[in-house]
Amino acid sequence: MEKDQIILNYEGEIGKYGHVFFNHKLTPSDSQETKGSFTGFARTVLNDGGSIQGTLSGVWKRSGPNFRIHSLDDAIGIEDQNYVEITVDIVTKNGSLKLFNLYEHW
Repeated sequence: MEKDQIILNYEGEIGKYGHVFFNHKLTPSDSQETKGSFTGFARTVLNDGGSIQGTLSGVWKRSGPNFRIHSLDDAIGIEDQNYVEITVDIVTKNGSLKLFNLYEHW
């Protein structure tokens, strides 16, 4: 945590991206810190040893310890651009992620 931001760090296996490490820097837009916008960064370790990086941005909402995050992700150096829905409980450190490639069938 920082004075004006909530920082969340994650890691886990995400399909073709292999093991992913990423963070969100949440900036609240209300005094109760229940919603706002964010920026973030991701780095992967692919199964073949390669790596992909990406920038993240979007909006979030909080209810108690539960966050729901809507992210637009832009991979650096490859064509992938994704919409990602994340739910996370910051107390139990459990969460889920749904990833949708924006231009997979374009």
